[in-house]
Amino acid sequence: MFSISFNVVCKEWKLRIMFSKRISNLDELADYLLDSFASDKLVMLILDKVLLLLDNPFKYSREKLGKDKHGNSMFSIEVTGDIRILYSVNPKNCIVFIWEIGSHKKVYGR
Repeated sequence: MFSISFNVVCKEWKLRIMFSKRISNLDELADYLLDSFASDKLVMLILDKVLLLLDNPFKYSREKLGKDKHGNSMFSIEVTGDIRILYSVNPKNCIVFIWEIGSHKKVYGR
């Protein structure tokens, strides 16, 4: 008896934004963020981090936070000292799900 294991390496990651408002691409996300945050510079920092997640969602994660409702591993990435992006990763289908962007208190609920 033998077993074979291998890692799936995604060449391209897809982004799914799981906010209550339907957002289907980066342009719509940018518009949403500009309405939500007072600083254009902060919005650019957030979008830069989102692009890093699409490059490699595991490389830049700050901490592993358990599982999302679909069983995917959840992580956070720091944008500034107080601003975080909460996301999960489905490596089988090469999808990054963004669940929340905001202050530490808003993202973690504490």
